[in-house]
Amino acid sequence: MSKTTRGVAKLAMKAGIAASLAITALITPAQAEPANETTAQAKPALDLPATVIPNRVMSWNSNGQKLSTPQDIVDQVKVLRPQLVLLQESCRTEVRKAVKLLNEAGFEYEFKHGPGTVNLGCEGWSVNGQSILYAKGTPIQGHHGVRYGDDEGPSETRAYTTFTTRLAGQRVQVFNTQLSWGPYHEERGKQVKELAGATRRYGRALAIGDFNARPKDKEMKPIWQAGFSDVDPFCRMEDDRGCNPTQVKSGKKFDYILHRGVNSRNCILRTVNEDHRVVVSDVTTAQGPRVRCSAT
Repeated sequence: MSKTTRGVAKLAMKAGIAASLAITALITPAQAEPANETTAQAKPALDLPATVIPNRVMSWNSNGQKLSTPQDIVDQVKVLRPQLVLLQESCRTEVRKAVKLLNEAGFEYEFKHGPGTVNLGCEGWSVNGQSILYAKGTPIQGHHGVRYGDDEGPSETRAYTTFTTRLAGQRVQVFNTQLSWGPYHEERGKQVKELAGATRRYGRALAIGDFNARPKDKEMKPIWQAGFSDVDPFCRMEDDRGCNPTQVKSGKKFDYILHRGVNSRNCILRTVNEDHRVVVSDVTTAQGPRVRCSAT
């Protein structure tokens, strides 16, 4: 081989290596996904208020038209300090007042309303339904409500609210809902199917709220089949006496923070009134043992 031929071969080899490295650099970031929170923490952190516990999610059916007050919401948020609060059966006036009181006390929160129905039990006959509170700096994208195809009638708007946010360093799709109550098993079953179907396109999702059904009830089957787990490790499709009740009067489990693609670090239950308990969990990407709920 001549000097000229060897020179051409070396140049071609170097060019091939450089091209391979360039292709690898282009492909790897698109395919890679943080395996745990250590990796995720390398990303820019959210600019959350110092009063907030990052990645903490709280759900509560506050029954604002009958039992709770804005101060009840304020008291729970001050104690639990969640990044994200999902409310069901809450009066819009109640939510607005609670956020105003929180901000006056130095807790920086914003809010958005979801679907609801005018309720005479709410102050000023305001709308009663779903709302979210979120710590300032929490990204909330694509927030919108979807009414279910079946419910029990005009006195209730059965729907889910969905949005994208960032928890544990990951983009997570969140669904907030309240399903038909009591004897409306058929309607509730159709709603669960619709909700489970809406979540399927998202690898990381939370389905949260008052399902008005126990984990073992047949209408809940689609949500378990969709790969969700509850923050209470004993609440699942199989009946388990270790599952903690969240509906105080009936002693039944109706309220859920269900996760798929992310995990829960803990489970906190708080009793505020004689209706629904507050449910809280810290979202994580880490794998680990599931722990019992702490209840007060």
